[in-house]
Amino acid sequence: MSTTPPVTRLQAREASELRRAGGEQRATSGAAELEGTAVSSEKIGERLKDLIMNHRKGLKNMYGQTKDELDESLEGLIKRGEEMARKLITEMGCSREIAKELTVLTLYDVAILIDDSDSMITEENGKRKETLIQFIDHITEICSMANESGIAALRFMNSKGGKKDWTGKSKDYLDHHSYGGVTRIGTELKKKILDKFAIGNPNQSKPLLVLIVTDGTVEGERKGHLKKVIQDCVNEREGAGKGFDAVSFQFSRIGNDSGAAQLLIDLDDDPDLGEYIDILPVEFDLERQLEDKWFVLPKILIGAILPDWDRQDDHNIVEVPDLLTGKGKGSECAGSGSEWEDKETQA
Repeated sequence: MSTTPPVTRLQAREASELRRAGGEQRATSGAAELEGTAVSSEKIGERLKDLIMNHRKGLKNMYGQTKDELDESLEGLIKRGEEMARKLITEMGCSREIAKELTVLTLYDVAILIDDSDSMITEENGKRKETLIQFIDHITEICSMANESGIAALRFMNSKGGKKDWTGKSKDYLDHHSYGGVTRIGTELKKKILDKFAIGNPNQSKPLLVLIVTDGTVEGERKGHLKKVIQDCVNEREGAGKGFDAVSFQFSRIGNDSGAAQLLIDLDDDPDLGEYIDILPVEFDLERQLEDKWFVLPKILIGAILPDWDRQDDHNIVEVPDLLTGKGKGSECAGSGSEWEDKETQA
């Protein structure tokens, strides 16, 4: 027979219940904390499928026309997106909603074309190059979460070579790069990026996002050549069965050059190109705005892909018919990388 007084038994039961309740509360708290640092695979799958089915319908040419085809082709990308979102939230301090939006990058290959003209190192006491290094490193970190090979291509407007499958820090590489030349954006975009990854490529299996970063206006090529290069690429990819959305373009300006600012305004207001390009608002000083990275980085990375981010510009954009497709802009529709070995015919 127990000699424990009844009151002590009651206290023991209460203590046991309190411990059990405390354990359940801790478990609930832990689950809530975990929930706050994750985006479910279901949510990511919905986001990717919504982009393909309702906004970038040309991507159905690569990922599938039906729900079953999309389920099969996106399975691995959804898993990668789930891990990407977790890292963005827990390691980089990104919000859950923006992390979910950024997972659309799992659908894309990313290539960067860098303006390496003289002004990148001679103007503004070298601040432009330092901003370029920050730009490349932030973009690389996020793209390496979306794709294990990181940046598909890192190329320069005036120099041969570059890097492919880039995942590292850029300071040593860009510090030792030889800067000089002019800003022939259209010519070098076609030669260094589009001719390698898109135009005439029957094996393109993922859409291409091209980031062009410049500190000046176009030099050394005909007026209108850049626009023609973009138009020809979009039309060629559609004719090849890859869809109008096979390539998207994003332009960013480094520095305070008024010619570069006007270039971006003209591109973003162009009625023929609007659906396929995006710009970082020309009022933005990249050096300063990179401090507010969870607006600037999504704008750079998904502004040319997601309509809601494309519209976040600081000057008015008039909705006009897109002449390429007959649709309105709002319609449904030192460390890493391998060296490029340019052929003698390439610059």
